[in-house]
Amino acid sequence: MKDVDVLSYYRNPETVDHYARAAAKLGLWRSEELVFASVFDQDDGLLEIGTGAGRIAIGLAELGYSRILGVDISREMIKRAQRLRQILEYAVAFQVMDARSLKFDDHAFDGAIFGFNGLMQIPGRDERLKALREIRRVVRPGGYFVFTTHDRRVGPYKRFWKEEARRWDEGKQDKALLEFGDKYEETESGRLYVHIPLPDEVRAALKETGWKCESDTLRSEITDEPPEIRAFSDECRFWVARNPETGEGA
Repeated sequence: MKDVDVLSYYRNPETVDHYARAAAKLGLWRSEELVFASVFDQDDGLLEIGTGAGRIAIGLAELGYSRILGVDISREMIKRAQRLRQILEYAVAFQVMDARSLKFDDHAFDGAIFGFNGLMQIPGRDERLKALREIRRVVRPGGYFVFTTHDRRVGPYKRFWKEEARRWDEGKQDKALLEFGDKYEETESGRLYVHIPLPDEVRAALKETGWKCESDTLRSEITDEPPEIRAFSDECRFWVARNPETGEGA
């Protein structure tokens, strides 16, 4: 497999500043508040993966969730999250950790969150499956996992994906890409990798890793976000998956 360097983007000072501003000024999206409240109890032990500068973890603390641990692969992001936590005096813990190798005991958490399309920024389907298995391992039976993805069928890029399919058929795609659905976005902080799936692809990945898919809903179908949230993030799909109870079929 080609080596796709994702970490350097999230260690870039400009990227860290961008996410730190979002953590301090934007907080949780309305849709996130609604979905999290519908799935998790405030005393649940929650693992937030890909926490960045702590936007979701600290937002949950502001809502009264009391047992939150945020992890991220970028040490620079974690340092910013810790700084914001200290300023706001919330009891949120942060650690540097890779979603594909979580340093926790089995069933250590009541639930898990992987927000802002973070799962799809793990390059390669096999690596994403590895993360899904690890997350399921650390979530108790009956516990929930909430995450978001983009959807290739939704948004302003339908023509792009039609042309991209032709490029792949002709073998003229960007050779840095691992698989169809991969996309690089040029940003001020560098080249951002993301995999943009179809819903059936995500459902298949959940089934393969033992999760039960409870629901998937576009953000715009949940609520209308304010302009500043829409400017920060594109349309996405919320997924709610459950770790089956012992003996229950996946």
